[in-house]
Amino acid sequence: MKRAPFPEDLTPLRNHLLELLPILEPQNGWYGSIYFERKASKSFSANLKQTQMTDHVSSGAVFRIYDGYTLYEEATDELEFESLKVFANRFVKRVQGQARPTDLAAKPYHPPKWNDRLNTSLESEITNQLPKSIDAKTPVHFGIRFEKDPRRLSAADCFQSLKGAVEKCKQLAPQEGMELSDLSYVAARQTFSIEESIFVDRETNLSQTLFRLMLAVTTMSGSDRTFFRFGGLGGLEAIHYSDSDVHTLLKNLKALKSAKRLEPGKYRVLFGPALTGVLAHEAFGHSQEGDTCARGRSKAWDLHKTGESVGNEHATILNNPAIFQNGDTNYAAWGSYFFDEEGWLANEQILLEKGKLRAPMTNLTSAIRLGVPRTANGKRESWTNGVYTRQTNTYFSAGNKTLEELMSELGNGFLALHAAGGMEDPKGMGIQVGIAYLHEVKNGKLTGQVLKGPAGGDIQMTGYTPDVLNSIVAKSKIEYQSNKQDSAKHPFNDVGGCGKYHKEFVYAGCGGPYLLLDQVILG
Repeated sequence: MKRAPFPEDLTPLRNHLLELLPILEPQNGWYGSIYFERKASKSFSANLKQTQMTDHVSSGAVFRIYDGYTLYEEATDELEFESLKVFANRFVKRVQGQARPTDLAAKPYHPPKWNDRLNTSLESEITNQLPKSIDAKTPVHFGIRFEKDPRRLSAADCFQSLKGAVEKCKQLAPQEGMELSDLSYVAARQTFSIEESIFVDRETNLSQTLFRLMLAVTTMSGSDRTFFRFGGLGGLEAIHYSDSDVHTLLKNLKALKSAKRLEPGKYRVLFGPALTGVLAHEAFGHSQEGDTCARGRSKAWDLHKTGESVGNEHATILNNPAIFQNGDTNYAAWGSYFFDEEGWLANEQILLEKGKLRAPMTNLTSAIRLGVPRTANGKRESWTNGVYTRQTNTYFSAGNKTLEELMSELGNGFLALHAAGGMEDPKGMGIQVGIAYLHEVKNGKLTGQVLKGPAGGDIQMTGYTPDVLNSIVAKSKIEYQSNKQDSAKHPFNDVGGCGKYHKEFVYAGCGGPYLLLDQVILG
């Protein structure tokens, strides 16, 4: 296995950022930091009629000052040293010109030293990349592991692979009882980005390089649609698929053509990992974001303080940016990184434990404001956007059942494998989980019948979050096909994204085990 290197062309900039840091701390009690990012992304697509490619590169630096009362930041893409120096001095003058509150006590921030950082439980993928001797100025680089180097793939290679996926769908369609004329749309899309970042403050000098890949194949027959999607951080191994995946795609598309419509009601349903992840993300992901709590926009903060139960013993939800082996795969989960955009090292956090809410995810300011521990959840859409507390990989903990055992326990009900979005009300605790379609199960066996929503579209699972979390009956193991003890440490997390305040899109993984629920509302 190889690792993504630190780009040599950024070494002068990294040194310049360290030289500029003292400018940001001209007064006692001030805390300055600088975050730099460069993202180079390429997107390739092919369908039955055409191919397309887009290429985008963006880079910039964010300068920040916290004066004990307010966090100020400004960003620039003028990265020459003299320009940065002028920018930093102008930024400091602006902050100095701001009036300080007279009715509030300052809450100064002291960044942790390396001894403090290492006095926590960190994943070996982080600790194994640390130099033996570290001080505040030591450059520490984290590179994602990979097997098959995605940088060697040419545009021609990508188009050939994607056109091959489209042809594979056409080739296998007759084997699933479909005519070629039934395939009104077939498309394959692949993305690859190199994400490089640097974070420096008076105690740390960090950098990381991530390779992010995603492959999606979509088939349509009229208005019916099926898709599969693979992706993660690593090499080309993260987007591997097989003929079996294409067969399943086409089999489901054919079944949708004769699908029944679901009658709204309460049902017993078995969620697959993707749906389990959406439930975790919406239930106590958003409502456990520290800045949402600090603004009084989440009921979860009140329930955490009172200790009131909001789920049963199966309701354990985690958030973790440090999943460097996604389930039993050999690549990292989609929402992972080594440190967040405020320089905090990635670590696992329990958000909900057996129905009891724990402390929320935080960024720097929400941790200070709420008086709770800092976590690695300071994220921004890009260097041009503000930082918020955001989810990374959010998932339910694993159980002890095999999939076969859960299907038997399901008895008569539905298997839900295909997510179609979701939403939540952090204040009122209402929840909605979108399901593209359901597979009917009778006596623990799939009947082959597929069901659409009452109006012929997606199905929605709705309800009051504590009611839904109290309806969990059982959970599968991570390696749900085996009776043996799990060898994987973390459940699989699917590729996903997350918005905040109707904007601010970031990468987010969501997943978990198979999850059996009873008497949930589907309509």
